[in-house]
Amino acid sequence: MLEPFRGFDQAFERSPVAPSSMLPPLRRRKTFMQKTYFLLANLIIMPILMVVYATIIADGLRVTLPIFQRKLYTLPVPGLGLLRQYDGWNRADLSIVVSLLLFVALTWLWMRVISELQGFGTILQHREQSPYYFYLVATIAGVIILGDAALFWAGIQAQSAGGWNEVPEFVAPLATLLYTCGVAAVGAWHADHRHSSHV
Repeated sequence: MLEPFRGFDQAFERSPVAPSSMLPPLRRRKTFMQKTYFLLANLIIMPILMVVYATIIADGLRVTLPIFQRKLYTLPVPGLGLLRQYDGWNRADLSIVVSLLLFVALTWLWMRVISELQGFGTILQHREQSPYYFYLVATIAGVIILGDAALFWAGIQAQSAGGWNEVPEFVAPLATLLYTCGVAAVGAWHADHRHSSHV
């Protein structure tokens, strides 16, 4: 006599709970104040870093690749010829523009490297499936980071030869190490802000 009620009981049975590993990760939205603090910190810190970076890396570019000594007003770009009429701007050369672009690219590259090390990227997933692709990307990233450090080293050497007196030999490698750690820290800061909602 209880056969008619069997379907009723099955309809209200509890469904098995999915394990936590199968559930999508919860994402916490950043508050307006967190976004504002991050933006204000970027507006204060990044211009200072860009000026220091552009000054030293531009010297490194001028020393290693003389083509970057070309003045901006000589480039075949409409409107840049007007820079010749203004004091200061008439001395701006191609190395300053390239160094600023390198700063943006290197900050983004370090952010990607830190994201991969934290497990939020997709490059490390290719290490098992397509190792050639992984090692190619890792080699390109390493060459860019080491090349940037070499440009910084050359810029420090150029500035020390141009105006500093009796600079100890350990200054250039120590400054390059501190610089590389500083750029990595900026990339880690941006990566942490980007992925903090996943934690």
